[in-house]
Amino acid sequence: MTHLEAALLGLIQGLTEFLPVSSSGHLALGQALLGIDPGDVTFEVIVHFGTLLAVITVLRRRIWGLITGVLRLEQEALITSFLLLLGTVPAVVVGLLFEDRLTEIFADPFVVSLMLIVTGGVLFSTRSLSGEGMVDSVPRGLIIGVAQAAAIIPGISRSGMTISIGLWCRVEAGEAAAFSFLLSIPVIAGATALKIGGLASGVVGSESWSVLAVGAVMAYASGVFSIRWLIGILARGELSRFAYYCWAVGLSGIIAFWA
Repeated sequence: MTHLEAALLGLIQGLTEFLPVSSSGHLALGQALLGIDPGDVTFEVIVHFGTLLAVITVLRRRIWGLITGVLRLEQEALITSFLLLLGTVPAVVVGLLFEDRLTEIFADPFVVSLMLIVTGGVLFSTRSLSGEGMVDSVPRGLIIGVAQAAAIIPGISRSGMTISIGLWCRVEAGEAAAFSFLLSIPVIAGATALKIGGLASGVVGSESWSVLAVGAVMAYASGVFSIRWLIGILARGELSRFAYYCWAVGLSGIIAFWA
């Protein structure tokens, strides 16, 4: 992998991890177009770590508030923390039991493109939705967690599904995004840990440290940008506009990888 390819894939990972357009789908399509072997997990570990640092950086005050609130036994912080744990359970269960099988089934770039079309449909369905509530109940936390679990399928956007379902549950857009981003922390950390386990078992990449560093820095910087950008977009009620992008990329992929 060249430095330019690392920068491009890091950029794709950072932008699409939080924008509602599917990071796994874009990485799969990017690797297919660039002819990069996706079997090496080293680069994936590095760019996922970059996006993890990005969400922690942007939400550091919210995260610190939750930590201190839990230590002080504040009701709101305890409820939010419980719902975040509850919302993480479906993704953990699906990931541990079905990840290898689903990844094998949906790794085909053509199928990934179809799933991007599905993501676009979900995003478009939010065009007239608004809410004023918070993620403050077990049903809301659990259904958003189930939506996150669906994103194990490449081409299905994690942030797109969780924020959209939050809007369908009449959660205020900013709160839906904040819950989605907080929910991503254990998922990204867990995925990174699993890939580190792959490295420990001997699946070590051949990329130089400079190539890995380029990918990590690009993933971090673009991740910070994408989170802040998406928050602004949600404030204007424009989430559904990403549907057109998902449809365009999905249709392009279907045409490119039709076989």
